[in-house]
Amino acid sequence: MDFLDLRSFVAVAEELSFRRAAERLHLSQPPLSRRIKALEEEVGVRLLDRDRHSRVCLTEAGKSFLSYSREALASAAGARARAQDAARNARPQLKLGNISKLSTRLLPHLLLAHREDFPQVEVSLLEMNRPMQLTALRERRIHAGIYPDLGVPLDRRFQSMTLFTCPMVAVLPADHALAKEFKGSMSVDRLAGLNLLIASAETAPGYIERLNVLCAATKFKPTTTQPVEGTANLLSMVAAGYGVAILPEVAATSFVHTCQTRPLRAPVPPFCLKLIWLRNDQSSLLQNFLAVVKRWLNKSRTIDTPKTGAGIVRISR
Repeated sequence: MDFLDLRSFVAVAEELSFRRAAERLHLSQPPLSRRIKALEEEVGVRLLDRDRHSRVCLTEAGKSFLSYSREALASAAGARARAQDAARNARPQLKLGNISKLSTRLLPHLLLAHREDFPQVEVSLLEMNRPMQLTALRERRIHAGIYPDLGVPLDRRFQSMTLFTCPMVAVLPADHALAKEFKGSMSVDRLAGLNLLIASAETAPGYIERLNVLCAATKFKPTTTQPVEGTANLLSMVAAGYGVAILPEVAATSFVHTCQTRPLRAPVPPFCLKLIWLRNDQSSLLQNFLAVVKRWLNKSRTIDTPKTGAGIVRISR
């Protein structure tokens, strides 16, 4: 067996779903199923069972093997990290997963504060969407991730803190009737009957889940939706009059001259950007960074940033 076999088994065991595990590993289901079958043949026991509803569950042997697999993967990740540190003359390196278009208002301040306290530490920023960050954290390839809160409970192995919140906004063409009617906030219901441009699941993992939370909280049902690949493309189509969009205010700021934004009134939940890390990671690199973040947030409990349309971002605890 190799580490890819173990990683595949751990993914299925944690997700209890071949489909979700395949998505997490960026594989299709058939090769993942073949890999698990080959692993069971090599180990000589059945590790996973499926009931008559095709739900996956661990056998007793599988539960024992899961503990071993996690330890082996963590050990391998630690060995890889130590080898990489040695190649860089053992200079400590803090690795952060990040979604750059959502963190630009906050991250430079945090990194500056961290560099002032720990100038000897290198910082690597790795562009990763939410699923990629969670996988990298599990495998200890990054120390922490900066990702959007989707309003769903986290795995108990993770811990998080809110970095900032901002309103969800309606993004409208500059000359749209709603932009003229509302100078302040508006109800999401006013978007009923309009073509709603949405970020595709492939280019913005988590956006659909976040939109579903909003719709459930407000009982809003879009009449028509049109997926668009990439936020910049989505905003370009709004500016050209192909429809409207619902986005975090922070994601719409680059198009303030061609689009109008209007904050959406309660009960639309605000957008939250969070820092996430493994609860049991006691490394000094992570703990020092967390201390810097907490101290900076305590000093900056509420910071108003420039208006875009009618929206104001507030960075808060």
